[in-house]
Parts: sequence; structure tokens; C-alpha cells
Amino acid sequence: MMHLVVFDVDGTLTDSSQVDAECLWQAAREVLRLPSDHSPWIDDLRHATDLCIVTQHCEKRFGRPVTRSEVDLIRRRLVRLLQDKSASKDSVIRQIKGASGALSRVGAARGFAIAIATGCFIASAEFKLRSAGLFDESIPMAGSDNTLSRAEIMRNAAQLTAQKHGIEFSDFTYVGDGVWDVEAANNLGWNFIGIGAGKHADALRLAGAVKIIPHFEPATKLLELLSTGSPAKNA
Repeated sequence: MMHLVVFDVDGTLTDSSQVDAECLWQAAREVLRLPSDHSPWIDDLRHATDLCIVTQHCEKRFGRPVTRSEVDLIRRRLVRLLQDKSASKDSVIRQIKGASGALSRVGAARGFAIAIATGCFIASAEFKLRSAGLFDESIPMAGSDNTLSRAEIMRNAAQLTAQKHGIEFSDFTYVGDGVWDVEAANNLGWNFIGIGAGKHADALRLAGAVKIIPHFEPATKLLELLSTGSPAKNA
């Protein structure tokens, strides 16, 4: 039996949620030429993924789907903005405390495999992981480049990892920091471990999360949580 543990990026592995949101909005505004009075917030956001966000901005303003060329331009501009931000000492992208050790320990543990499923575009996720000293090209990663739904991104990550290892997984856990992460895990029948503290942790708890930790230290904590309870069985 193999247990697949899939990690989110922003707010889970990297402390980058705010800077990512700011840069994505700026990139979308510039490429789509949105007016200054166009709100960056989408009240009826269908999925908390980069592709869905830019899609709904385009639908909201122009009443049409975003084009592939527009998505490509937004993705490239987003990475450039992140690069510029990270050059500032005030916006350095760091890993969540203990993230590197968590990836190493779970990835090396017998009976476990790891992957990444992010609502970000792959290029921006890779940049943030590299900036935080966490990027490992051997870890399968799925993003929102061609997928609107977070649950589908998670499923894609599981499929990529199954192909890489040539096995089928019996247990699945998603490690994330957002209410949408809890919902996606529930939709797939996966276990969920939340990353957050204070009001953030309260929101995860209200969404149904049971296992919540503020960060990945001590180094043994995540494996302890993964080894307790009754893992979900559905991919």
C-alpha cells in the first residue's frame, strides 16, 4: 500500500499568498487592459485557481472567455512581476517553517510518495519554490495552466505521480492552507491536513478540517499526522 501526500504551494510550502495575489491581479489588469475601477475581487469565484481568476475577470469585463494568447501573456507577466518583487528585501519569498524538512521526510518515508498540486500557473509556482529553496524537479507537479478546478489539478498530480512510480495509490492526503483546499479534498474523498494558525486555523476548522498545524516543525509532526486516522481511499 502506498500513501500519496500532495502539497499546495502558496501559504502551504511558501509564504507567498499576498505577493502572488497582488502580482496576478496586476498582470491580469495590464494584459486584459482592465480599467482602474475594475475590482480585483471576484465575489462568485468558481475555483481558487489562477486560470479561473483570469477567466472570470475576462468574462466579467468583456462577456467572453479569455484567450489562450492572453493567458500566456498573463503567465509571463506574472513571473516577471514576481521576479521584480522578490528582488526587494520587503518581498522575499520564504518557505513556511519546516517545509523543506517535511518534503524530505515524507518523500523518503517508506510507504509514502509526494507531489505538488497548486492553483497557480506552473511557471510562477516553480519560481516561488526556487526562491524558497524548495524546488525539486523530481517531485511531480500539476497546476492550473489548462485546468480550472483545484480538485482536477489534484487528480492530475496523483496521475502524474502514479505514472512516475508505476503504481496505484491506496491512500491520499492533501496538505493545504485554504478553505477551498478543504473543499477540494472532500470532493475527492481525500484526507486533509491544514496549515494555519489563529483565525486562519479557525476558518479551516469551520470548513471541516480536523488536523491543523501552524507550520511543519517539529520535523516529525507531519508524518505523525499522516500515520494516524483512517486514510481516504478514493482518487
